[in-house]
Amino acid sequence: MEILHTINLLNIEIPLENIEVKDIEKRNTFIDKTLTRTFPFLETKESNISRSGAIIYYLCEKNKSPLLGENALEKAKIMQWTEFANCEIMRCNRSIIYPVLGWDSLNKEEYNRDNNKLKEYLKLIENELGKSEYIIGNKITLADVALFAKLRFLMMFHFPEQMRKKLFPKTTTWFEKIMNSNEARKAYGRTVLCTTPLKPFDGKINKKTKENKNQEEKEKEKVKENKQDKKEKEKVNKNEKKEKKGKKDKQNDKKDKKENVKKEETKPEIKKEEPYVPSILEINRFNLKQIENNPLDSLPPSKFDLEKFKKELINSSDKKTSIDNFWKEFDSEGYSLWYIEYNNDPNECITLFRTCIIKGDILEQLKYFKKYCFGVLGAYGGDGEYKIKGCMLWRGNDIPQEIKSIHCFKKMTFKKLDSKNEKDQELVNEYWTKTDEKEKVCELPAADARYFY
Repeated sequence: MEILHTINLLNIEIPLENIEVKDIEKRNTFIDKTLTRTFPFLETKESNISRSGAIIYYLCEKNKSPLLGENALEKAKIMQWTEFANCEIMRCNRSIIYPVLGWDSLNKEEYNRDNNKLKEYLKLIENELGKSEYIIGNKITLADVALFAKLRFLMMFHFPEQMRKKLFPKTTTWFEKIMNSNEARKAYGRTVLCTTPLKPFDGKINKKTKENKNQEEKEKEKVKENKQDKKEKEKVNKNEKKEKKGKKDKQNDKKDKKENVKKEETKPEIKKEEPYVPSILEINRFNLKQIENNPLDSLPPSKFDLEKFKKELINSSDKKTSIDNFWKEFDSEGYSLWYIEYNNDPNECITLFRTCIIKGDILEQLKYFKKYCFGVLGAYGGDGEYKIKGCMLWRGNDIPQEIKSIHCFKKMTFKKLDSKNEKDQELVNEYWTKTDEKEKVCELPAADARYFY
């Protein structure tokens, strides 16, 4: 993420390829290209470079960026704070944040010790930020990038608002400024500051949960006993009625019961097999392939320049003007506009975190389709009820194969929009100009909305 943040600050374009941890074959083919046999790595004409710090330094040096500092003293201070972030603050992350995320087990002694150290470290940063806007002067440098990256989870999960205001208000202001910048948002996505600290899981089950489970088991046993008592009473009543009918009926009943008992004894017990549920690692969630000889390439040429429009809208400070120009230049024969909505199950989009995972899965499957499309697919709403929807533009006038190949395609609604219809234009304008979390789109807050390009 630090590399992506730096690339955005440098305003350069570098082709990226994501190699998943579980894709062992692909990792093995790439890992031999690096001297350290580690990821990430950067391919250059001269040589390949691995490790995040080295890649960031190389990109800044090659582009002669002021992120590295303007003189020897600034360069030394940048290295000083970068190492401080990677060593001291990162060590606190391991004992405080890793147990929260489930990456490591909790060690209470280390947790308490590093929590106290962390407060001392933040006092140092607070004092330094009292002298300037950023950690070194009034311009952002790699020192700010490194510190932001290492403090991000702590600000999200550990330090609540009251503590931030009392202990390090200047650091909080500095963090929020970077957090809300376009460069950081493109790299990290939306960063939500902590309201209630998350407690690390120590591997022990809470006493209350144990008691609740015991109570539930007792209640189940009582229900079973009551059912058995009812059955026995019913049997007794039946037997009394049969006795009144006569001895013959009794004998016949006894014979029937004996025969039934024999039949039940001879019947083999049929065990119901539980359906096999594959684990997460066994599910092939994505079948991501780039379509060769894409039929969209054989469509008649269009006057509308999609790439030019993408750059103009994303980089423009006046989105409305860019959209107005879009409607003048749009080619309805070569491209089409669509309203998309994901029809979630009742328990799917309750939290923003879960909603963003589903949205991210959908967009991840369209990574090879970026060449032909543009739009916004976001999470809208509030706690307890979120919706995934948006407006997209793509090549051609039908739903292409890339869209149909999405694993949840059947759960999605697609409505083709008319570029000459005023209501449809207003709908597109809403989604494409309002991506800030403070804004509302169709009366719903834009909880997490970003451009897909």
